[in-house]
Amino acid sequence: MYRSCFCLLLCLMVFSVQSWPAEVVRYPAIEDSADKRSDYPIALLELALKKSGSSATLQTTSARVSKSRALYLLETGVEVDVVWTMTSVDREKRFLPVRIPIYKGLGSYRLLLIRRDDQAKFSALKDEAALKQQMMSQMHDWVDAEVLRQNKFKVLNASSYQSLFQMLLHNRVDAVPRSVLEIAKEQQFFASQGLHIETDWVLHYPGAVYFFVSNKNPVLAEKIETGLRLALKDGSFDLLFQKYFVQQLKEMKLSKRRLVELKNRLLPPETPLNESILWYKPE
Repeated sequence: MYRSCFCLLLCLMVFSVQSWPAEVVRYPAIEDSADKRSDYPIALLELALKKSGSSATLQTTSARVSKSRALYLLETGVEVDVVWTMTSVDREKRFLPVRIPIYKGLGSYRLLLIRRDDQAKFSALKDEAALKQQMMSQMHDWVDAEVLRQNKFKVLNASSYQSLFQMLLHNRVDAVPRSVLEIAKEQQFFASQGLHIETDWVLHYPGAVYFFVSNKNPVLAEKIETGLRLALKDGSFDLLFQKYFVQQLKEMKLSKRRLVELKNRLLPPETPLNESILWYKPE
């Protein structure tokens, strides 16, 4: 009898262990399936979790969502556990930031996507004041839009990622400022329609894209930060970064462009600007 009870108990224990759900970390599905900008942060998040010793698997939301919707889902704890986005004072109040810039600050170097026929016009602009007279487009829920406005640029909001480029193609705006890390693939996608990477100007402001989690989930934040720190220490963070971006950085020739340095009043004072290992400095 005792042996039968023991076997029954052992079976129940095995069944219970097998039925425990594996840890899942959920992230927002991007709005546009053709948009490959999430490939790198997803790969970096996987690396961080692996380095921290976590066995968690990543899972995307069932529906594609905008950035503002993703942040709402993160705040309410529905469907989303982590979001990567530009930091701001407001976002660091609402969420728990992992203060390691996943793009090493390069996301704040912005080049201009323009119509190819307008290159001569941009090359002829005499100074920053003349550049600010050109109408720019940014997504309505991007921190970048507010940064540009604070620096006296003319900005027209776009309601979706794709509409950024449609506004440019239909002459509603003169340029779309895009991250140096993203603009090459975007230009290639629209090259046949005449869009072109402007050759003379580069905008820069201090900023960082972080992984954010809910304030109620400090354990996940700690796992991500621990993994990123270990990846920085052993070089695997830099290897992944170089895999995705080193070639296009060479092609962008940032040091040969006319630099417009902008202020970012939305940058939290806790931003680790003095921790040099976290930032990439263009030559």
